[in-house]
Amino acid sequence: MIYVYTLEDDYLMPSAALAGAELPPKAVWVDLFNPTHEEDVQVEAWTKAAIPTHEDMIEIEESSRFYAENGAQYLTASILHSTEQKHQGIAPVSFILTGQLLVTVRYTEPKALALFIGRATKPGNGIINPKCTGLTVLLGLIEAVTDRIADILEGVASNIDVNSHAIFRRSENDKPMTTKNFRDSLTQIGGQGAFLSKIRESIAGVSRLLVYLAAISDQTSTKKETRAWIKSLERDTQSLSTYVDFLSNKITFLLDTVVGLISIEQNAIIKIFSVAAVAFMPPTLVASIYGMNFEFMPELKEMWGYPMAIGLMIASAIIPLLIFRKKGWL
Repeated sequence: MIYVYTLEDDYLMPSAALAGAELPPKAVWVDLFNPTHEEDVQVEAWTKAAIPTHEDMIEIEESSRFYAENGAQYLTASILHSTEQKHQGIAPVSFILTGQLLVTVRYTEPKALALFIGRATKPGNGIINPKCTGLTVLLGLIEAVTDRIADILEGVASNIDVNSHAIFRRSENDKPMTTKNFRDSLTQIGGQGAFLSKIRESIAGVSRLLVYLAAISDQTSTKKETRAWIKSLERDTQSLSTYVDFLSNKITFLLDTVVGLISIEQNAIIKIFSVAAVAFMPPTLVASIYGMNFEFMPELKEMWGYPMAIGLMIASAIIPLLIFRKKGWL
């Protein structure tokens, strides 16, 4: 699908392009969402720039993600999507700057782009002005992506605090953590750690894109305000990267804590079985002795023989338990 955004004073006017239609004269942004080959050809005819395929976009080499060709600048960054669903994803989005026009190519629907579109298409949005270009739209999109990542990190930090509270701030009236509790904690903490790795990858991609943009702006007659905007976005990504590292350390600490608690529980169970085995050894010895049935065992023929054997077995079981309790092993 091709969406064309034209400049109308201080906002963008969206429209869906029809097959074979001409590019509107005031267009500053062409958004290709899950495009077909025919749509790629149509946009190539408009811009005189090649549209990268999905296979080209997923290349991880730096030279495949940031390059110039026939006067157009090609930039690709991995953007988070489906963050509010159970299985969060990350997918590449390509940005093509050709003249005053920006072309985006994507095969997912990141919420950051939807939020930017919702804001940029309203008058007085504070981003779009009468002199807006494709670079302005690109920086606005990157700012929306960084803002969205910041919001996501707030949610991750909140979830980490919930898990931390469940582990460290249990009151005396709370029941001990069961195997299911430990399994749930490990699953949730591990899932948050995996999500943080995707966030880190997205931040790294955006950061490299901004470095490339800064290098381009230094070589061209880019406005001072635009260069300052790029520097501000670079600082934002650096701050987000530092915060992700902090949250990752908390995740690692929580994982180590849960694993340690599981080890303590396992050791407690093993200790109970060990103490029980040791406590039953003396009664077993007594029972074994009196189970030999030798002919010359006078107490076996006495009336008090059986009660004596029972009492001896009980005493031999209680005495070790009392000793263990005194030593603090129980």
